[in-house]
Amino acid sequence: MSFWQFQMDDIENFLDSMDNETLSDIFPDKFENASNSEYFDSNATTQILLISMFSPLVLLTFICNIIVCYVVGKNKKMQTVTNVFIVNMSVSDLILVSLNVSLNIARHLAREWTLGDFLCHMLNFSLMLSVYVSTLTLTAIALDRHQVLLYPLQPRITKRISYVIIFAIWFLSILLALPYGIFTRVAEIDFILAKLKRCTTVFPHPAHQWEQALTISTTVLQFFLPVGVIAIAYTRVIQKLWLRTHLGVVTETQRRIEIQKKRKTIKLLVAVMLVFTICWAPINFYHLLTDLHPNRVTFRYNGTAFFVCHWIAVSSSCINPILYCWMNQSFRSEIKKHVTCLRCTLRKRNCSHEVEEPFTKETNSRNRQEARSVSNPLISSSSSSDSRRSERELPKKCRFTCRCTYKLSNV
Repeated sequence: MSFWQFQMDDIENFLDSMDNETLSDIFPDKFENASNSEYFDSNATTQILLISMFSPLVLLTFICNIIVCYVVGKNKKMQTVTNVFIVNMSVSDLILVSLNVSLNIARHLAREWTLGDFLCHMLNFSLMLSVYVSTLTLTAIALDRHQVLLYPLQPRITKRISYVIIFAIWFLSILLALPYGIFTRVAEIDFILAKLKRCTTVFPHPAHQWEQALTISTTVLQFFLPVGVIAIAYTRVIQKLWLRTHLGVVTETQRRIEIQKKRKTIKLLVAVMLVFTICWAPINFYHLLTDLHPNRVTFRYNGTAFFVCHWIAVSSSCINPILYCWMNQSFRSEIKKHVTCLRCTLRKRNCSHEVEEPFTKETNSRNRQEARSVSNPLISSSSSSDSRRSERELPKKCRFTCRCTYKLSNV
């Protein structure tokens, strides 16, 4: 090995051991035009921690949202306006975890982007599309609850109108997310001692002003405006619920039940507001700080802070179905019914495999006896007793009836 090769290996090992904040102090000119998208970390501990943080979250999000879509899709009684909005939100959450999270982790862990131009464009576009769809859907649910509870005599949103609203939500979300898909591309980044192909955001000149304008508009449209609308709508609903009383004579038991229902509804509404605010505030304030702060180098290169904020934001994708569905009695009963039916069907299938071989000979013998019983009635009683005896000889766990199968097929 030559002297220069040895020196270059030492330099590369040194750079791999440094974090981006330290490197920004050593090479400030190389970091001046970079962004968070250029951050990568070759530290094995960081990679393991990142994967262990996001893997359970992605799995739980998939399970929760697929269950929601399945239950609503299978049961026509569950296809209400609110549940249609919840399914729409679940679809956007599935897009978020299947595209953005996986691509973001790949970009963070790899030195160079090797997944092509299309997936690079989809990286930030899928994130913002999912975020806008979820946010606008949450706002639509809040306005629908406001309309139903404050003005019960006025016409409700029909299912047909809800589909039109969902179409408008997706159309508007695509338009708002389009700049992120256009400005995100594969580019060569001058990183310390080499030029690397990274999936990064490239803004037109003047880039700094474009970035700030996009950050401010996104934060207002995706966070501050929806938080304001949802907070006002649910505050009015809570006031109406707390002050509303039943007409006529009300017993003490009825009054207690009414108070419990009010408290449960109010807790749900407050939980929805808090989850949305807590989950999306960190990532929005992180981008405001990194894009608008005068000292851009110091506040820009902290991959750990970015992914912690990103993890908190993504966690809303699995919290939302739990809030809207598991706290709903009808949803809980439907989920339990489908889970019970699935377990019953699996048990029945396993039992059929277990008893198929041991009873093959006996079944063939019984069929021959039944054929002979047509011509000889004396054999018929003997074959029926043999059949009952073989039923009793089945394994105990296989002697059951899957009563939910018929109901499940008609849902």
